[in-house]
Amino acid sequence: MGISIILAAFVLGLMLVVTIRTLKSFDDTVTVRGLCEREMPADRVVLRISYTAQDNDLASLRSTVEHNDKVIVDLLKNGGISADEIKYTTAGFNDRYEDYYVSDNIKFRYNAHQTINVFSSNMDAVRKLQRTVDGELLKNNILSNTYASYEYTGLNDIKPSMIAESLDKARESAEEFAKNSHSKIGKMRTASQGYFEINDLDENTPQIKKIRVVTTVEYYLK
Repeated sequence: MGISIILAAFVLGLMLVVTIRTLKSFDDTVTVRGLCEREMPADRVVLRISYTAQDNDLASLRSTVEHNDKVIVDLLKNGGISADEIKYTTAGFNDRYEDYYVSDNIKFRYNAHQTINVFSSNMDAVRKLQRTVDGELLKNNILSNTYASYEYTGLNDIKPSMIAESLDKARESAEEFAKNSHSKIGKMRTASQGYFEINDLDENTPQIKKIRVVTTVEYYLK
């Protein structure tokens, strides 16, 4: 009976040690991050052409705006932009006499502001227009301000491969850590995908986008 009790206590103690070591092994983890970056050309551009006009006669001002709009639209079409890519609404008009801070000696009573937008995937045509349109409009006595914003709309197409690449890089980092700590990588414990960021490559190259995602992964060590 005594021997049986001793053996049972020994077995229980051994099992307790094994259990503690097993549970402790679950606490050995490493958290790593995998970065994936790609440079992609923009596939959509929004070109905004804005101008203002003034006159003391409202009807005359409206005629000026209509004339200016036609000049701009013709210039865009001649530059390779199709009619369905050009969007604009009625210009905004205001009576400056209604502004309490305007003095009585203003030169023009009425002011008009108009913006014509181009939504296009014809990147070459838009980039050329962006460089030349203000100068061409100035020849027609239209003082304009042109601004272009470039977009990349194909993110869903490259998401899976970018996530896979970020996971591979995270595992490479984990394996390097395990090698240096004389251990091995076990199963993945948790994983968290970061937000996709789309930014201009730099301030001079907005038509090229840098796409970035960071995945955070926690692995068991054994």
